[in-house]
Order: sequence, then C-alpha cells, then structure tokens
Amino acid sequence: MKKAIACSLAPFACIGLWLAAAPAWGAPAPALSEVRVFQVQSQACNESIAEGADSTRQCQHRGPTQVSVMEVGLGNNSIATFDGARLAGRSTAICQVGSSSQACNGAGTLMGYVYVFDVDIRAAGWFEYSNTSINVPRNTLKTQLRIQ
Repeated sequence: MKKAIACSLAPFACIGLWLAAAPAWGAPAPALSEVRVFQVQSQACNESIAEGADSTRQCQHRGPTQVSVMEVGLGNNSIATFDGARLAGRSTAICQVGSSSQACNGAGTLMGYVYVFDVDIRAAGWFEYSNTSINVPRNTLKTQLRIQ
C-alpha cells in the first residue's frame, strides 16, 4: 500500500521540481506611485494642469467637461468624485515601449492607466480621485483639484 501511494505521488514531485526551475514569465506589477489630474477640457478651454496645481486657472469650466487623470503603477479601487458625487470613467492602458509611453497595443510593459471622467459642471467644485495599489505597500494615493 505504501508503495502505491509513493508511486502515485511521484508525478507531482516531478512537476513541482519542473515548475521550480521554470523561468519567471512576467515581472511583478508595479506598485501605485502617482495619481494626478493632467487635463481639464470643456467648451470654454482645454487646460493642461501643472503637477502640484490645486486649481484650474485658465478659464471657467461649465457644462460638459472631461477630466483626465494619469495613474502610474497599478491599483484596484479607483474612485472619482465631483463635489462628492461618484463619477464613471473610461480607462486606457499605458505601456512603456523603449523610452516612450504610449497606449498599449501588445508591445511594451504595462506601467499604468489614463482615466477620463465626464462631468457636467454647473458651478465650481472639487474633483477628487483615489486608488489603492494592488500590491505592497497597498498604499492609497489621492489627488484633488478645484475646477473653477
């Protein structure tokens, strides 16, 4: 009986040894390291947002407005709000291809996402975006921007 059990477990031992020697096929996912609003676009103007800015400055955004957020690293709990109201958005995966970053199309290494949120702005208010890293250190990053 012991002989039968040992023989039936032998394939698992061989598979385990083979898997242990197998190369790593992919790199670990990058931890979330940055989130920031980089563009606010409305009928009034298309405004690039400087890193560290706390408010829009070029014009008064009203009506249909798109807010674009850059996320470096990977998260799994993205939340966007305008004056506390949750927003739905769409995302585009961004890959590092050589020395440039571009929309992923099967080449390069995934480095983050660009999210675009549609907001119907009636009065100035606060846009807020946060996300939590999918891996260690599981940090939550947040950005806020006052949209005038």
